[in-house]
Amino acid sequence: MSDPTEIPAPGAELHQDRVEAIRDLTSRLTTRPADEATARALLAECRTALTDLLADRDALIRANAEAGKELALWLGHI
Repeated sequence: MSDPTEIPAPGAELHQDRVEAIRDLTSRLTTRPADEATARALLAECRTALTDLLADRDALIRANAEAGKELALWLGHI
């Protein structure tokens, strides 16, 4: 699994193991942390997960726009 504090490079997509780690994180949010240190660590993981998801979203939007341009060129619409 990737380092949970690592922020993906622009254009990088989340790998399946990272997606599974984020899904696991959401299930861990349903229980109250035992102490403040555990709560802070969980919040830090959540912040990193959100950063990962937003970076992946941005990469997907860029890839979709590029694919749309390529398709339009191929079909002769541009």
